[in-house]
This record gives sequence, structure tokens and C-alpha cells, in this order.
Amino acid sequence: MASEEIDDLSDGQTENSADFVRSLARGLSVIKAFDRFTPAMTLSDVARKTGLPRAAAGRFLKTLVTLEYASFDGREYRLRPRVLELGMAYFSSFSFIEIANPILEAAAKQAEEPCSMGVLDGAELVYVARHTANRMMSISIALGNRYPATSTSLGRILLGGLSDAELDAILDKAGIRPVTPMTVTDKHKLREMIVQGRSDGYCTADGQLEVGIRSIAVPVRGRDGKIIAAINMGVPATRHSMESLVSHLLPILRSAASEIEFAIRSRP
Repeated sequence: MASEEIDDLSDGQTENSADFVRSLARGLSVIKAFDRFTPAMTLSDVARKTGLPRAAAGRFLKTLVTLEYASFDGREYRLRPRVLELGMAYFSSFSFIEIANPILEAAAKQAEEPCSMGVLDGAELVYVARHTANRMMSISIALGNRYPATSTSLGRILLGGLSDAELDAILDKAGIRPVTPMTVTDKHKLREMIVQGRSDGYCTADGQLEVGIRSIAVPVRGRDGKIIAAINMGVPATRHSMESLVSHLLPILRSAASEIEFAIRSRP
């Protein structure tokens, strides 16, 4: 993935501009190469995954080790907890996440279902807050996890907050692949669902990322009325029908979203 991003930039105007720092882009690609599937890698692994020469990958890795963002056991490199500092700057700069956390926790307790918040990053949905109830969920979601926006209720409601031109541009470029047999990949159908969700004020998803998991999401708006985030509840299909999502969980989510919006408007 990281190597593809670097290749895409190589012929672009952005990289050729005087303000683009290629070494920073490459260094970030090394950090992003580590994920839950490859938490530990050799130098060769990193070079292969990023598309960087071994010498360059080695320099970036040694720099990360020196700065204590990574560790090296003599064979493999791993990221260290200190790398979380890079992400915390984002979380601390968005006060609405701090505002939302206790409200999401209360909503999760009321519904006895997990309640999450996400934001849109291009064509991807990024989880920025999550509170779970005292029930087990088969799908594991951590803060910072990214998923195709088109395949999540959170992502669909966020896409609905874009202009028609912005929405069409994302759908045209999105490489929508079927994660489950139920994943909607037809762009025209997805657009209809997103526009309908924009009108209804909520979006749903059924078995899009994991068969047997359903979710419903509502928008959270900033002071200017624009959608800045979305909150949802994802539940096993054995506990809620699609109708139950709307009749039981939607009122709780709408109430929570209203509380968050009121708190945002009330802040000096």
C-alpha cells in the first residue's frame, strides 16, 4: 500500500512542488508499513513493502529506533508505544471528540450496544472514539482503524455530507471490493443509498464488513451546520433486525448526536 502511494506521487505535481518533502513522505510510508498483519518486520520486509531501496529503508528504520519510535531485536523491527504520540496530536486538536466521549459512553449503556464515532478521510472512514457495552462483539474495532466509507453506516452518512460533485468524485475513484457476499459494490446503488441517507438523516449497513453485523449511523454537525463526524451502533443480526435498528437504536443515537452538537455550540 505504501509503495503504491509513493509511486502515485512520483509523477504528480504535488511532489514536484518546492514545498513537497519526499524524504518525509518516505519516512511516513515506513511507519505505515507496520500494521496488525505485519507488526514485526525485517529490513528486507520493510523495503519490499514500501518499495524503497534497502539502504534508504534502513536509514529510516534506524532513525525511528534512535528516536524511540521503533525497536530492533537484531533481526526484526517493531513500532514502540511512543509512535502513538503522532496520532494523539490529532485527537487533542479536535475538542469535539473529548466532548463526545462521555455522551457516547452513556448512549452505549442505555442501548447496551457499542457506540462509536468516525470521521471521513478521503474515501475512508476512520474511527476516533468508541465505547462498548457489556456484550461481546465478534468484530474488533480500535481507534484509528480505517474502513471503506462506502461499506459502513458511518462512512455513508459522512459521504452524504459532501456536495454531489465531491461525492461523485469519490465514488468514481473508489476501488470498491466485496469484503463479504453482501457488500454493495455497484456505485449507482451506493449513491442512491447515500443520497437517501442524506434525506432520512441516518444510514444503515447490513453485513457489509462482516456477515451477521448490522449498523446504523447519524451525523454530528458543527456550529456551521456542516457534518463533522458521525456516530453509530453496530450490533449482531441475532439481536436486532433492520427495523429494530430504526425503532430502538436510532432515537438513542439522535439524542446523543443532539447532545454533542449542543455541547459544541455551547463551548466558547
